[in-house]
Amino acid sequence: DLDGGMDNQKGYKSLLHGIAPQIMNFGSFEVEVEYIIDRLKQIKAGGELLRGTCLVARTHSLLKQYESDLKQKGIDTYFIRRSEPEDQTTPGLRMATMHRVKGLEFDQMIIAGVNDGIVPYEGYGAGSSDPGVWRDSEIQERVLLYVSATRAKKEVFVTSFGEASRF
Repeated sequence: DLDGGMDNQKGYKSLLHGIAPQIMNFGSFEVEVEYIIDRLKQIKAGGELLRGTCLVARTHSLLKQYESDLKQKGIDTYFIRRSEPEDQTTPGLRMATMHRVKGLEFDQMIIAGVNDGIVPYEGYGAGSSDPGVWRDSEIQERVLLYVSATRAKKEVFVTSFGEASRF
């Protein structure tokens, strides 16, 4: 916390309550992308602009795969970059890494590619034999997923393909 102590959520009760996140697992990346496109069409049909929705992925390279497939299917996208503020007037589905969305808010969040080996990311300290390093890495990965989910004002969709994350 800001006083140098350890912050936790024990005993915390939110005053805001939304609907439960929708968690979906698909047999392939392509089927997951088709589901995402269907969700985006439903959002648009409900009269909302896609710039109120953000798709996040754990890594930049995975995010680029989603962006490529969505663009091929005619979905306008806007990549929120680390080095510049978001231009909220530009149309299109917002796309960002889990790290980049901290501090931002969207009506809907699509947390995509929540697969085993991706979330938690098996880089950094996950493979360490030191239990302290492993535990810290695990906590940081959970925090990233939590931050991504709590960027949503209305709905959260969590998707994966193949083997889903243990989270």
